[in-house]
Amino acid sequence: MVSIKEDVSYPELISEVRRHIQAEKTSDLEASKLSQDILLGGKRKIDFQVGSSKAEENGNSNGKKNNVGNRNPIENQAPQNNQIPRFREYTPTTVPVATIYTENEHLGIFTIPPAIKTPVNRRDNTKYCRYHRDIGHITEECRVLKDEIERLIQRGQLRNYVRNDIEVRVIIGGPATGDTNRARKNYARQARSEPFPHQINLAEHKNKAPRLSNEPIIFTEEEASSLWHPHKDAIVVALRIASRKVYKILIDNGSSADILFRSTLNRMDLVGAKFDPIKSALYGFTGDSIHSEGVLNLPVELGMHPCQHIQSVEFVVVDCPSSYNAIIGRPTLNAIRAVTSTYHLLVKFPTVGGIGILKGDQQASRDI
Repeated sequence: MVSIKEDVSYPELISEVRRHIQAEKTSDLEASKLSQDILLGGKRKIDFQVGSSKAEENGNSNGKKNNVGNRNPIENQAPQNNQIPRFREYTPTTVPVATIYTENEHLGIFTIPPAIKTPVNRRDNTKYCRYHRDIGHITEECRVLKDEIERLIQRGQLRNYVRNDIEVRVIIGGPATGDTNRARKNYARQARSEPFPHQINLAEHKNKAPRLSNEPIIFTEEEASSLWHPHKDAIVVALRIASRKVYKILIDNGSSADILFRSTLNRMDLVGAKFDPIKSALYGFTGDSIHSEGVLNLPVELGMHPCQHIQSVEFVVVDCPSSYNAIIGRPTLNAIRAVTSTYHLLVKFPTVGGIGILKGDQQASRDI
């Protein structure tokens, strides 16, 4: 039973009632959990206090704790003390966060949020948050809910709400343009002047590599006949990087750096891989910067024998969410003298044995 003081204000009354309702739900959930264990023949002994959001399982085989106060104590392993991690950047979604919560609330995957710290008499009682089940702000503006949804997305849940149509097609920065402001200015100034004899230009570079094929690189309509048209697909290929087959690699003429994402590097399991430090950051077309963990040189196999080339690629390693496993940008494309055709979803480049070809996977591009 809820006891109410006579001099309580209306917002305080609403908050107090909601608090008692939440406590009753938690208590019912714990009681239901205890009933399940009794039906299982008492194989697990559970010590808990009614009204508490935690329960310790003394008989758990892995010795871990289950948070019974969560809306689904079996599936949702929430952070301890209901502390949801904070994020600086959020994965773009197809619908507002309030809609995501409303459509998935019944699944019990959301952590119970911590109580709103702002005193009730200082909150806006015209705004209601469905996630907190309290007044003070609307659901869409709830920072805690945004962090919780991002946490679930990074755990592999709610992926059907992630926007896949956003591609940062322009990446500037990285070691290719210099690691200091002075080096980057000199790199930009170089293009405004005529090349000096001691500098490497295209004509001189050609003379230094006479063994490469001199065949003209052409694209025919027949090479595009196996694709669905019209299309606006990106060139997505699979390559062997350090003898590991890596799929979903974007060929990006707009990137001034070759990118390897940290999640991909972890799955490659390169024992003893060491990064070279890098000071320069990467920038997208919005001006947002991403700091890298360092530079890693890895061999990349391009093309098929006999028209194959092995290129040492200076990957910039970044730790951020991506639909791709890696990005091959202008440094490597220029180094192998590649010519790309997005219409044909092909990359062609000269090799000692002839013209090498990388074929884009149209299906993989659409599955991103």
